Amino acid sequence: MDLLNGKIRPIYFNYLFAALGSALIVSIYTIVDMIAVGQSEGPLGSAAMACLQPMFSLFIALGLLFGIGGSVMLSIARGRGDEDRGNRFFTVATVAALAVAAVITLAFALFRSFFLTLFGADAELLPYCMEYTYWLTMAVPFFLMAQVLAAFLRNDGAPVLASVASVVGGCFNIFGDVYFVFTLDMGIGGAGLATFLGQVISVAMLLVHFFRRKNTLRFVRPARVWEDLKGVCSVGFSPFIVDISLGVTIAIFNNQIIRLSDAEHLAIYGVISNCIVLFQCLFYGVGQAAQPIISINHGAHKGDRVRRLVRLSLGTAVVMGVLFCGVTELFPRAIIRMFMDATDSVLAIGPSILRTYAISFLLMGVSIVAGYYFQSVMKNGRSLLISLLRGFFFSAALAFLLPALFGFSAIWWAMPVAELLTLIISVVLVKKDLAAN
Repeated sequence: MDLLNGKIRPIYFNYLFAALGSALIVSIYTIVDMIAVGQSEGPLGSAAMACLQPMFSLFIALGLLFGIGGSVMLSIARGRGDEDRGNRFFTVATVAALAVAAVITLAFALFRSFFLTLFGADAELLPYCMEYTYWLTMAVPFFLMAQVLAAFLRNDGAPVLASVASVVGGCFNIFGDVYFVFTLDMGIGGAGLATFLGQVISVAMLLVHFFRRKNTLRFVRPARVWEDLKGVCSVGFSPFIVDISLGVTIAIFNNQIIRLSDAEHLAIYGVISNCIVLFQCLFYGVGQAAQPIISINHGAHKGDRVRRLVRLSLGTAVVMGVLFCGVTELFPRAIIRMFMDATDSVLAIGPSILRTYAISFLLMGVSIVAGYYFQSVMKNGRSLLISLLRGFFFSAALAFLLPALFGFSAIWWAMPVAELLTLIISVVLVKKDLAAN
């Protein structure tokens, strides 16, 4: 597939469908677990899964840091005809991801209860969280490598294999949840085991690419390790911040909700946080589909093709945002029932909360794709600004400010307002950049 000279729309949609498949399966790991645990344990199980979301955000964020950062640098190097330098970025990113995974695995193994309390678990929820994370801790290296390898395979002409590996691992996770949680009556611990094994299967399938003739990825001895690692991290830092800020935001919301209200409201937020993960991962898919095509054309100085790809990807994000918001506004009770064995009190308060929060689903896609655009053309400062505004500044500040000013129920407006402010800034920055190029 000729990314530099081929027709843009067919290339983009080919990459889009593959990237959306991978993104969907990445999010399915948490969603299927949430459904299984919520149906098995009820609102308490859903509340416990909300406390686990920051861990998943951390794993995904690190996968993006090394996977997207390394694969963008690889694409730009190849666009400039430097194959050896591209493989240096691949080597550095992969080894760094494995080293970080080892450190995190050790930290969680030793201090699980501390981290889970930090993420919002109280004395009632902590036993549920500890049981699940027994297996999740061992899954850390596989979570990271699944994302890193999938990103490089998409840039090495194997987007279909990247998607198939994710799909197979995700399907195992679905059936594993049913078997371990319900058939073997393992409860929340069975969901953790299914997630662990699903990630192992995905990584095993991704490794098949390195035995195929079409593989051009090679491990090489890096000549300038720290310089190459700095390049990988500078590009990958923006998507890393997007997901790590999601984890921080969820942890802040968890703690605010459990402090100001009760576990039933936290269970509802558990449903919302899973919807956020699903929709945000799909928007990532849009950005990741456009990223290798934009990067290689930017490296080859083909500005008109870059502008057309930006319009395509932003248009896709708008359509998806309308769909996600519409489904949540129309069917909030069905969504709650899907995720948990809901009590009458949860069904009484849940729909209005979901409808309020759904406004953010309408808005978030444009900002996420705009961040991917700036990252793809090596304007990492602007990409980082969008990520920080959306995550650390607007959402975190509003999560504290709105309840203090207007009462607890105002907390559900924090993300819609944060997403609106970020969208306005993102659109202005993208328009200025495209006009200048």
